[in-house]
Amino acid sequence: MGFTNYKTRAKKFLSTVLKIKGWLFIGGVIIALIILFVYTTQPPERPDKTDPEYKQMKESLDRVREWLWNHPPDGTNRAERRQRMHVLQNACDQIPASVYLKYRDTWDDAEETAAALEEEYLALSYLRTATHHTIQDIRKTRVKQGTVAWHLYNMGYVFKTPDACFGIDLHFRDAEDLTDDLDFLLITHSHPDHYTKLLLDAMIDAGKPVITRWYPGSVIVKQPREFMFGTVRVKIDIGDHHYHIPIIGWNNMLMFQIDCGEANHTCTIYHGGDGNRFKKMRPDKPVDLFIVHDQFPMDVTNAIYYLQPRITIVSHLMELGHSTRLPFPLRLSFDDAFKELRDIDQNKAIVLTWGERWLFPNTILEKD
Repeated sequence: MGFTNYKTRAKKFLSTVLKIKGWLFIGGVIIALIILFVYTTQPPERPDKTDPEYKQMKESLDRVREWLWNHPPDGTNRAERRQRMHVLQNACDQIPASVYLKYRDTWDDAEETAAALEEEYLALSYLRTATHHTIQDIRKTRVKQGTVAWHLYNMGYVFKTPDACFGIDLHFRDAEDLTDDLDFLLITHSHPDHYTKLLLDAMIDAGKPVITRWYPGSVIVKQPREFMFGTVRVKIDIGDHHYHIPIIGWNNMLMFQIDCGEANHTCTIYHGGDGNRFKKMRPDKPVDLFIVHDQFPMDVTNAIYYLQPRITIVSHLMELGHSTRLPFPLRLSFDDAFKELRDIDQNKAIVLTWGERWLFPNTILEKD
């Protein structure tokens, strides 16, 4: 009888302890969430702009941005460009993925926090300055013949021809400022680093064509299709984001072939998005410009040999929302891209940084 009473008391004691532990756990979670909320909603402390190290880094990044803008890839300057890119890469390496994700969440309604983060992390300031400069350049550039490309961020590009201006995978703060400038917008897939919600909403509200796989109000495409936007033909292939992951990694990527028309000397662009199975890229014309994600397990060199483009731009580099740390170091660096291109003639493959402009060969701009 005594043993039975002991067991009963022991069970009650254990039950009480577990309840206390449960409530302590729940309380701890609540406290952690409160701390996280307070931390993520308060602007960070502004850095001391008079600090010599801060000033030196800011000035160095400004010089790099200006030099790269004035020295686009020309087939001879890869080493000099790579040297400058290393300065930007070092600044980016100081930004944890969590900081960029916080920054991205400020774009809708937290201007003060966004500005504070740009001051604290100078690579974000670089990005902000570069994209603002690019938007102004897009507006003032008039194309007489050929194609001009601007690289905004990640896989994001704006293209301008004599009679069209369009964007692909635009993701950056204030992207919606381009609404009046763009004739149409193409989005490869729904990952947040490939679109900006404010821009999609603004384009749709303006009655301009937006092509996606999922976004309400856009033209939703899940099978191969073709569209004509003025003189521009868009042919869509369906690719795999992760073909090595059966079923869920397949058939979830829009890949765009864009034929830019006679006024553009029929330049054909192929933007593969995050597609990593190049045999599903099926252009029906020779590709002049191939934009490819440097992504495992696809070998970029093999993809280039397969499509035989005139020129390739390796992209999805320095995606700040991706971690640099184990176990998932997914942020690809400029160095990673150059390693992929070590056996490719630098006249045929290039790497651009944020905000850079590149003119397709034989492009002629109108003079101011």
